[in-house]
Amino acid sequence: KKEKTTVHVLTTLDDIVWLLNIRGNDVVCNPVVLSYALVTLERFYLFINEAVLDSEVKSYLKELGVTIRPYNDIYDAVGQLKGQKVLLETAKTNYAIISNLDETNTIVDCMNPTAPAKAVKNPVEIENMKKAHIKDGVAMAKFIFWLKKNIGKQTITELDAEHYLDQLRAEQEGNLGLSFHTISAYGANAAMCHYSATPESNAVLEPKGLYLVDSGGQYYEGTTDVTRTISLGETTQAEREHFTLSVISMLRLAAVKFLYGCRGLTLDYVAREPLWSRGLNFDHGTGHGVGYLLNVHERPNGIRWRMVPERQDNCVLEEGMVTSDEPGVYIEGSHGVRTENLIVCKKAEKNEYGQFMEFEFLTFVPIDLDALDQSLMNERDVELLNNYHRQVYEKISPYLTEEEAEWLKENTRAIS
Repeated sequence: KKEKTTVHVLTTLDDIVWLLNIRGNDVVCNPVVLSYALVTLERFYLFINEAVLDSEVKSYLKELGVTIRPYNDIYDAVGQLKGQKVLLETAKTNYAIISNLDETNTIVDCMNPTAPAKAVKNPVEIENMKKAHIKDGVAMAKFIFWLKKNIGKQTITELDAEHYLDQLRAEQEGNLGLSFHTISAYGANAAMCHYSATPESNAVLEPKGLYLVDSGGQYYEGTTDVTRTISLGETTQAEREHFTLSVISMLRLAAVKFLYGCRGLTLDYVAREPLWSRGLNFDHGTGHGVGYLLNVHERPNGIRWRMVPERQDNCVLEEGMVTSDEPGVYIEGSHGVRTENLIVCKKAEKNEYGQFMEFEFLTFVPIDLDALDQSLMNERDVELLNNYHRQVYEKISPYLTEEEAEWLKENTRAIS
Protein backbone atom coordinates (compact mmCIF):
# COMPACT_ATOMS: atom_id res chain seq x y z
CA LYS A 1 0.00 0.00 0.00
CA LYS A 2 2.83 2.39 0.86
CA GLU A 3 4.27 2.02 -2.63
CA LYS A 4 0.77 2.13 -4.19
CA THR A 5 1.31 -1.22 -5.91
CA THR A 6 -1.30 -3.92 -6.51
CA VAL A 7 0.88 -7.03 -6.43
CA HIS A 8 4.19 -8.10 -4.88
CA VAL A 9 6.39 -10.76 -6.48
CA LEU A 10 8.55 -12.35 -3.77
CA THR A 11 11.44 -14.63 -4.71
CA THR A 12 13.79 -14.62 -1.69
CA LEU A 13 13.31 -17.91 0.13
CA ASP A 14 13.95 -16.66 3.66
CA ASP A 15 11.39 -13.88 3.21
CA ILE A 16 8.75 -16.32 1.94
CA VAL A 17 9.07 -18.82 4.79
CA TRP A 18 9.28 -16.04 7.38
CA LEU A 19 6.12 -14.41 6.03
CA LEU A 20 4.24 -17.73 6.22
CA ASN A 21 5.95 -18.82 9.47
CA ILE A 22 7.06 -22.14 8.00
CA ARG A 23 10.51 -23.71 7.59
CA GLY A 24 11.98 -26.42 5.38
CA ASN A 25 15.22 -28.15 4.44
CA ASP A 26 15.56 -27.69 0.69
CA VAL A 27 18.87 -25.79 1.01
CA VAL A 28 21.79 -27.09 3.07
CA CYS A 29 22.21 -25.12 6.33
CA ASN A 30 19.31 -22.79 5.44
CA PRO A 31 15.86 -23.94 6.67
CA VAL A 32 13.92 -22.73 3.65
CA VAL A 33 11.79 -24.28 0.90
CA LEU A 34 12.19 -23.75 -2.84
CA SER A 35 9.29 -21.51 -3.71
CA TYR A 36 7.99 -18.24 -5.10
CA ALA A 37 5.19 -16.06 -3.79
CA LEU A 38 2.78 -13.66 -5.42
CA VAL A 39 0.93 -11.41 -3.00
CA THR A 40 -2.01 -9.17 -3.82
CA LEU A 41 -4.07 -7.04 -1.45
CA GLU A 42 -6.55 -9.92 -1.16
CA ARG A 43 -4.70 -13.17 -1.97
CA PHE A 44 -1.46 -15.03 -1.35
CA TYR A 45 -0.24 -17.48 -3.99
CA LEU A 46 2.55 -19.90 -3.06
CA PHE A 47 4.35 -21.58 -5.96
CA ILE A 48 5.93 -24.75 -4.63
CA ASN A 49 6.34 -28.47 -5.18
CA GLU A 50 3.26 -29.54 -3.25
CA ALA A 51 4.79 -32.95 -2.51
CA VAL A 52 7.11 -31.39 0.09
CA LEU A 53 4.15 -30.20 2.18
CA ASP A 54 2.57 -32.60 4.65
CA SER A 55 -1.13 -32.53 5.50
CA GLU A 56 -0.60 -30.42 8.63
CA VAL A 57 1.23 -27.68 6.74
CA LYS A 58 -1.31 -27.77 3.90
CA SER A 59 -4.13 -27.34 6.40
CA TYR A 60 -2.27 -24.48 8.10
CA LEU A 61 -1.68 -22.69 4.80
CA LYS A 62 -5.32 -23.18 3.81
CA GLU A 63 -6.43 -21.52 7.06
CA LEU A 64 -4.21 -18.57 6.16
CA GLY A 65 -5.96 -18.29 2.82
CA VAL A 66 -2.88 -19.32 0.85
CA THR A 67 -3.45 -20.75 -2.63
CA ILE A 68 -0.88 -23.42 -3.54
CA ARG A 69 0.21 -23.64 -7.16
CA PRO A 70 2.91 -25.66 -8.97
CA TYR A 71 6.42 -24.24 -8.66
CA ASN A 72 6.93 -23.35 -12.33
CA ASP A 73 3.51 -21.70 -12.69
CA ILE A 74 5.09 -18.47 -11.43
CA TYR A 75 6.17 -17.57 -14.95
CA ASP A 76 2.66 -17.78 -16.40
CA ALA A 77 1.26 -16.03 -13.34
CA VAL A 78 3.44 -12.94 -13.71
CA GLY A 79 2.58 -12.85 -17.40
CA GLN A 80 -1.06 -12.38 -16.46
CA LEU A 81 -0.43 -9.26 -14.38
CA LYS A 82 -0.96 -6.96 -17.36
CA GLY A 83 -1.44 -3.32 -16.49
CA GLN A 84 -0.63 -3.77 -12.81
CA LYS A 85 1.90 -1.92 -10.70
CA VAL A 86 4.29 -4.61 -9.45
CA LEU A 87 6.51 -4.43 -6.37
CA LEU A 88 9.62 -6.56 -6.70
CA GLU A 89 13.33 -6.40 -5.99
CA THR A 90 15.04 -6.83 -9.35
CA ALA A 91 18.42 -7.72 -7.82
CA LYS A 92 16.74 -10.70 -6.12
CA THR A 93 14.51 -11.74 -9.03
CA ASN A 94 15.55 -14.00 -11.90
CA TYR A 95 15.62 -12.81 -15.48
CA ALA A 96 12.83 -15.15 -16.62
CA ILE A 97 10.32 -13.68 -14.17
CA ILE A 98 11.17 -10.09 -15.09
CA SER A 99 11.04 -10.98 -18.80
CA ASN A 100 7.57 -12.50 -18.42
CA LEU A 101 6.14 -9.25 -17.10
CA ASP A 102 4.17 -7.31 -19.68
CA GLU A 103 5.23 -3.96 -21.12
CA THR A 104 2.09 -2.49 -19.55
CA ASN A 105 3.39 -3.31 -16.08
CA THR A 106 5.01 -0.67 -13.91
CA ILE A 107 7.81 -2.08 -11.75
CA VAL A 108 8.50 -0.56 -8.35
CA ASP A 109 12.02 -1.79 -7.60
CA CYS A 110 12.86 -1.64 -3.89
CA MET A 111 13.97 -3.85 -1.03
CA ASN A 112 11.39 -6.47 -0.16
CA PRO A 113 9.37 -4.99 2.74
CA THR A 114 9.72 -8.32 4.54
CA ALA A 115 13.51 -7.85 4.90
CA PRO A 116 13.53 -5.04 7.52
CA ALA A 117 10.50 -6.53 9.26
CA LYS A 118 12.15 -9.96 9.49
CA ALA A 119 15.34 -8.46 10.93
CA VAL A 120 13.52 -7.08 13.99
CA LYS A 121 13.05 -10.04 16.30
CA ASN A 122 10.07 -9.89 18.65
CA PRO A 123 10.41 -10.62 22.40
CA VAL A 124 9.42 -14.28 21.97
CA GLU A 125 12.00 -14.78 19.23
CA ILE A 126 14.71 -13.12 21.31
CA GLU A 127 13.96 -15.29 24.34
CA ASN A 128 14.04 -18.37 22.13
CA MET A 129 17.35 -17.32 20.60
CA LYS A 130 18.78 -16.99 24.10
CA LYS A 131 17.77 -20.62 24.73
CA ALA A 132 19.39 -21.72 21.48
CA HIS A 133 22.61 -19.98 22.46
CA ILE A 134 22.73 -21.76 25.81
CA LYS A 135 22.60 -25.09 23.97
CA ASP A 136 25.22 -23.88 21.54
CA GLY A 137 27.40 -22.63 24.38
CA VAL A 138 27.24 -26.06 26.01
CA ALA A 139 28.39 -27.73 22.78
CA MET A 140 31.21 -25.22 22.38
CA ALA A 141 32.37 -25.53 26.00
CA LYS A 142 32.46 -29.33 25.70
CA PHE A 143 34.43 -29.00 22.47
CA ILE A 144 37.06 -26.62 23.86
CA PHE A 145 37.42 -28.81 26.97
CA TRP A 146 37.94 -31.89 24.79
CA LEU A 147 40.44 -30.13 22.55
CA LYS A 148 42.50 -28.72 25.42
CA LYS A 149 42.50 -32.10 27.17
CA ASN A 150 43.57 -34.17 24.18
CA ILE A 151 45.85 -31.95 22.11
CA GLY A 152 49.30 -33.55 21.95
CA LYS A 153 47.97 -36.82 23.38
CA GLN A 154 46.19 -38.04 20.26
CA THR A 155 46.28 -37.11 16.60
CA ILE A 156 43.67 -34.47 15.86
CA THR A 157 43.33 -32.92 12.42
CA GLU A 158 41.25 -29.93 11.34
CA LEU A 159 38.60 -32.29 9.97
CA ASP A 160 38.66 -34.42 13.14
CA ALA A 161 37.98 -31.32 15.23
CA GLU A 162 35.30 -30.10 12.82
CA HIS A 163 33.44 -33.41 12.87
CA TYR A 164 33.66 -33.69 16.66
CA LEU A 165 32.17 -30.22 17.14
CA ASP A 166 29.45 -30.88 14.56
CA GLN A 167 28.51 -34.04 16.47
CA LEU A 168 28.36 -32.19 19.80
CA ARG A 169 25.91 -29.72 18.26
CA ALA A 170 23.83 -32.53 16.78
CA GLU A 171 23.45 -34.00 20.28
CA GLN A 172 21.81 -30.83 21.61
CA GLU A 173 18.04 -31.05 22.02
CA GLY A 174 16.20 -29.34 19.18
CA ASN A 175 19.24 -29.11 16.91
CA LEU A 176 18.30 -29.15 13.23
CA GLY A 177 21.80 -29.09 11.78
CA LEU A 178 24.46 -26.50 11.05
CA SER A 179 23.85 -22.88 10.11
CA PHE A 180 26.91 -23.03 7.80
CA HIS A 181 29.81 -25.36 7.18
CA THR A 182 32.23 -25.24 10.10
CA ILE A 183 35.49 -23.37 9.55
CA SER A 184 38.18 -25.40 11.32
CA ALA A 185 41.56 -23.76 10.75
CA TYR A 186 44.96 -24.27 12.37
CA GLY A 187 47.97 -22.00 12.14
CA ALA A 188 48.51 -20.41 8.74
CA ASN A 189 45.24 -21.85 7.43
CA ALA A 190 43.36 -19.53 9.80
CA ALA A 191 44.83 -16.54 7.97
CA MET A 192 42.38 -17.39 5.17
CA CYS A 193 39.21 -15.80 6.50
CA HIS A 194 36.76 -18.31 5.00
CA TYR A 195 39.03 -21.35 4.88
CA SER A 196 37.43 -24.76 4.51
CA ALA A 197 39.43 -27.84 5.45
CA THR A 198 39.69 -30.51 2.76
CA PRO A 199 41.41 -33.91 2.75
CA GLU A 200 44.24 -32.22 0.84
CA SER A 201 44.67 -29.21 3.17
CA ASN A 202 43.76 -31.03 6.39
CA ALA A 203 46.40 -29.89 8.90
CA VAL A 204 47.32 -31.81 12.04
CA LEU A 205 46.76 -29.73 15.18
CA GLU A 206 49.98 -29.51 17.16
CA PRO A 207 50.42 -28.54 20.85
CA LYS A 208 51.47 -25.03 19.90
CA GLY A 209 50.05 -22.01 18.13
CA LEU A 210 46.45 -21.00 17.55
CA TYR A 211 43.40 -22.82 16.22
CA LEU A 212 40.37 -20.91 14.90
CA VAL A 213 36.88 -22.40 14.73
CA ASP A 214 33.92 -20.50 13.27
CA SER A 215 30.69 -22.46 13.52
CA GLY A 216 26.98 -22.32 14.19
CA GLY A 217 23.80 -24.31 14.49
CA GLN A 218 20.14 -24.25 13.60
CA TYR A 219 17.81 -24.99 16.50
CA TYR A 220 14.04 -24.88 16.86
CA GLU A 221 14.71 -21.81 19.01
CA GLY A 222 16.94 -19.97 16.57
CA THR A 223 20.21 -19.63 14.67
CA THR A 224 23.71 -19.34 16.15
CA ASP A 225 27.12 -18.22 14.86
CA VAL A 226 30.26 -18.09 17.02
CA THR A 227 34.02 -17.91 16.48
CA ARG A 228 36.69 -18.76 19.00
CA THR A 229 40.46 -18.76 18.66
CA ILE A 230 42.09 -21.34 20.92
CA SER A 231 45.66 -21.63 22.16
CA LEU A 232 46.94 -25.20 21.73
CA GLY A 233 50.19 -24.61 23.62
CA GLU A 234 53.11 -22.22 23.28
CA THR A 235 52.23 -19.08 21.34
CA THR A 236 54.28 -16.22 19.93
CA GLN A 237 54.09 -12.63 21.14
CA ALA A 238 52.43 -11.63 17.85
CA GLU A 239 49.80 -14.36 18.19
CA ARG A 240 48.97 -13.28 21.74
CA GLU A 241 48.88 -9.61 20.77
CA HIS A 242 46.57 -10.15 17.81
CA PHE A 243 44.30 -12.48 19.76
CA THR A 244 44.01 -10.02 22.64
CA LEU A 245 43.23 -7.15 20.28
CA SER A 246 40.41 -9.15 18.69
CA VAL A 247 38.95 -9.82 22.14
CA ILE A 248 39.25 -6.17 23.17
CA SER A 249 37.66 -5.03 19.92
CA MET A 250 34.72 -7.42 20.29
CA LEU A 251 34.08 -6.47 23.91
CA ARG A 252 34.29 -2.72 23.33
CA LEU A 253 31.82 -2.78 20.44
CA ALA A 254 29.37 -4.90 22.43
CA ALA A 255 29.59 -2.44 25.34
CA VAL A 256 28.94 0.71 23.32
CA LYS A 257 25.94 2.93 24.06
CA PHE A 258 24.57 5.09 21.26
CA LEU A 259 21.68 7.33 20.30
CA TYR A 260 18.87 5.83 18.26
CA GLY A 261 19.42 6.55 14.59
CA CYS A 262 22.95 5.20 14.43
CA ARG A 263 23.88 2.72 11.75
CA GLY A 264 26.57 0.07 11.78
CA LEU A 265 28.75 2.44 9.78
CA THR A 266 28.67 4.82 12.76
CA LEU A 267 29.75 2.20 15.30
CA ASP A 268 32.36 0.25 13.37
CA TYR A 269 35.24 2.49 14.49
CA VAL A 270 34.75 1.33 18.08
CA ALA A 271 35.76 -2.18 17.05
CA ARG A 272 38.57 -1.23 14.69
CA GLU A 273 40.28 1.48 16.75
CA PRO A 274 42.40 -0.94 18.85
CA LEU A 275 43.65 -2.45 15.58
CA TRP A 276 43.95 0.70 13.49
CA SER A 277 45.96 2.40 16.23
CA ARG A 278 48.56 -0.36 15.74
CA GLY A 279 48.45 -0.33 11.95
CA LEU A 280 46.28 -3.47 11.76
CA ASN A 281 42.95 -4.17 10.08
CA PHE A 282 40.66 -6.97 8.92
CA ASP A 283 39.25 -7.08 5.42
CA HIS A 284 35.67 -8.10 6.19
CA GLY A 285 32.67 -6.58 7.86
CA THR A 286 32.65 -6.36 11.63
CA GLY A 287 29.12 -7.70 11.80
CA HIS A 288 26.24 -9.13 9.78
CA GLY A 289 22.59 -9.66 10.59
CA VAL A 290 21.47 -13.14 11.68
CA GLY A 291 18.09 -14.75 11.02
CA TYR A 292 15.69 -16.48 13.38
CA LEU A 293 15.94 -20.15 12.43
CA LEU A 294 16.83 -18.80 9.01
CA ASN A 295 19.89 -17.67 7.09
CA VAL A 296 22.96 -16.99 9.20
CA HIS A 297 23.62 -13.91 7.05
CA GLU A 298 20.63 -11.58 6.93
CA ARG A 299 20.13 -7.99 5.77
CA PRO A 300 19.55 -5.08 6.27
CA ASN A 301 21.58 -4.65 9.49
CA GLY A 302 25.34 -4.89 9.58
CA ILE A 303 28.47 -3.24 10.93
CA ARG A 304 31.28 -2.20 8.60
CA TRP A 305 33.60 0.79 8.17
CA ARG A 306 32.67 1.74 4.62
CA MET A 307 29.64 1.51 2.40
CA VAL A 308 29.24 -1.63 0.29
CA PRO A 309 25.96 -0.86 -1.52
CA GLU A 310 25.36 -4.38 -2.81
CA ARG A 311 25.36 -5.71 0.77
CA GLN A 312 22.32 -3.59 1.68
CA ASP A 313 23.33 -3.79 5.35
CA ASN A 314 23.55 -0.20 6.55
CA CYS A 315 20.11 0.41 8.03
CA VAL A 316 19.40 2.18 11.31
CA LEU A 317 19.95 -0.32 14.12
CA GLU A 318 16.55 -1.14 15.58
CA GLU A 319 15.56 -2.78 18.84
CA GLY A 320 15.45 -6.54 18.29
CA MET A 321 18.01 -6.71 15.50
CA VAL A 322 20.60 -9.48 15.97
CA THR A 323 24.07 -8.78 14.60
CA SER A 324 27.43 -10.52 14.79
CA ASP A 325 30.43 -8.82 16.41
CA GLU A 326 33.55 -10.43 14.93
CA PRO A 327 36.81 -8.48 14.63
CA GLY A 328 39.96 -10.36 13.69
CA VAL A 329 43.55 -10.20 12.49
CA TYR A 330 44.96 -12.31 9.65
CA ILE A 331 48.69 -12.66 8.99
CA GLU A 332 49.32 -14.53 5.74
CA GLY A 333 51.51 -17.58 6.16
CA SER A 334 51.45 -17.35 9.95
CA HIS A 335 48.14 -17.23 11.81
CA GLY A 336 44.63 -15.83 11.98
CA VAL A 337 42.47 -14.83 14.93
CA ARG A 338 38.82 -13.90 15.24
CA THR A 339 36.50 -13.55 18.22
CA GLU A 340 32.80 -13.54 17.42
CA ASN A 341 29.67 -13.18 19.52
CA LEU A 342 26.11 -12.42 18.50
CA ILE A 343 24.57 -9.31 20.05
CA VAL A 344 20.98 -8.07 20.10
CA CYS A 345 20.12 -4.37 19.98
CA LYS A 346 17.90 -3.08 22.79
CA LYS A 347 16.71 0.19 24.27
CA ALA A 348 18.69 1.82 27.08
CA GLU A 349 17.62 5.01 28.87
CA LYS A 350 15.68 7.82 27.26
CA ASN A 351 16.35 11.39 28.32
CA GLU A 352 16.44 14.95 27.01
CA TYR A 353 19.03 13.91 24.41
CA GLY A 354 16.88 11.17 22.96
CA GLN A 355 16.56 7.39 23.06
CA PHE A 356 19.82 5.62 23.81
CA MET A 357 20.46 2.09 22.57
CA GLU A 358 22.80 -0.69 23.64
CA PHE A 359 23.66 -4.31 22.91
CA GLU A 360 23.15 -7.51 24.88
CA PHE A 361 25.17 -10.69 24.37
CA LEU A 362 23.41 -13.78 23.04
CA THR A 363 26.58 -15.90 22.76
CA PHE A 364 28.09 -17.42 25.90
CA VAL A 365 31.29 -19.31 25.15
CA PRO A 366 34.57 -18.96 27.10
CA ILE A 367 37.35 -16.80 25.66
CA ASP A 368 40.75 -18.45 25.95
CA LEU A 369 42.69 -16.87 28.81
CA ASP A 370 45.80 -18.87 27.84
CA ALA A 371 46.35 -16.69 24.77
CA LEU A 372 45.62 -13.37 26.46
CA ASP A 373 48.20 -10.59 26.86
CA GLN A 374 46.78 -8.58 29.75
CA SER A 375 49.32 -5.80 29.28
CA LEU A 376 47.27 -4.66 26.28
CA MET A 377 44.06 -4.37 28.30
CA ASN A 378 42.91 -1.38 30.32
CA GLU A 379 40.79 -1.64 33.47
CA ARG A 380 37.56 -1.35 31.48
CA ASP A 381 38.60 -4.19 29.15
CA VAL A 382 39.34 -6.42 32.13
CA GLU A 383 36.00 -5.53 33.71
CA LEU A 384 34.14 -6.33 30.49
CA LEU A 385 35.86 -9.70 30.10
CA ASN A 386 35.30 -10.65 33.74
CA ASN A 387 31.62 -9.71 33.55
CA TYR A 388 31.22 -11.73 30.38
CA HIS A 389 32.97 -14.78 31.79
CA ARG A 390 30.87 -14.64 34.95
CA GLN A 391 27.77 -14.95 32.79
CA VAL A 392 29.31 -17.76 30.73
CA TYR A 393 29.94 -19.83 33.84
CA GLU A 394 26.52 -19.13 35.36
CA LYS A 395 24.64 -20.01 32.19
CA ILE A 396 26.66 -22.94 30.84
CA SER A 397 28.11 -24.83 33.83
CA PRO A 398 24.79 -26.41 34.97
CA TYR A 399 24.71 -28.44 31.75
CA LEU A 400 28.25 -29.81 31.93
CA THR A 401 29.78 -32.82 33.65
CA GLU A 402 31.55 -32.18 36.95
CA GLU A 403 34.96 -32.32 35.26
CA GLU A 404 33.87 -30.00 32.47
CA ALA A 405 32.30 -27.55 34.93
CA GLU A 406 35.51 -27.41 36.99
CA TRP A 407 37.47 -26.72 33.83
CA LEU A 408 35.02 -23.98 32.84
CA LYS A 409 35.26 -22.40 36.29
CA GLU A 410 39.04 -22.16 35.99
CA ASN A 411 38.87 -20.86 32.43
CA THR A 412 36.31 -18.16 33.20
CA ARG A 413 38.07 -17.00 36.36
CA ALA A 414 38.33 -13.29 37.00
CA ILE A 415 41.60 -11.73 35.92
CA SER A 416 43.15 -8.57 37.38
